[in-house]
Amino acid sequence: QIGEFSNVIVEAEPSAAPAPADEDPASDIGLKTFDEINMSMSALTGVSKTSSGVNATFNTIKQQLPTVETISGFLSAHQMAITQLSIQYCDALVEDTTLRTSFFPAFDFSVNANTVFDTNGRDLVITPLLENLVGNNLDSQPADSDISTELNSLIDTLTTCSSDSSCAGDRTETVVKATCAAVLGSAVTLVQ
Repeated sequence: QIGEFSNVIVEAEPSAAPAPADEDPASDIGLKTFDEINMSMSALTGVSKTSSGVNATFNTIKQQLPTVETISGFLSAHQMAITQLSIQYCDALVEDTTLRTSFFPAFDFSVNANTVFDTNGRDLVITPLLENLVGNNLDSQPADSDISTELNSLIDTLTTCSSDSSCAGDRTETVVKATCAAVLGSAVTLVQ
């Protein structure tokens, strides 16, 4: 009670709403999360995600893989885990003679790395990688020719063996595994 008035309530005028925050624009692309990466690598290579080496590697590095799709949250630790997983998948692909024959049908793994990676031999590795691992007709993707140039450079580096002797017997498989991992662990399979 105030004087002759009781239960006096004065309604406050609501304040004007503030202008919305002008945040940084969000990216139109994102990353696959840890399970999506594992499933994609399995589907692209034909290697089962339950394969012992792949499964052990995935369980070891799972917490190091991306957990959210936001590309701005991508860390170097993510790339290291993705690299480890892609190497494991490509290792399993090349070590399984049935899978590798299906994936690289015309490539001869028994020929020494000094000679097998001539122009034709390189194409027998690079072309299946482009056909099986790189998307087609996407809005944003590197050109196949750009990827081929990088893979050729990688093969040049990996097939440089001492002049005194030929490359080690398993070098051919190692070069194919590394070339496969370079594509499988890159943005062409990780960005969505």
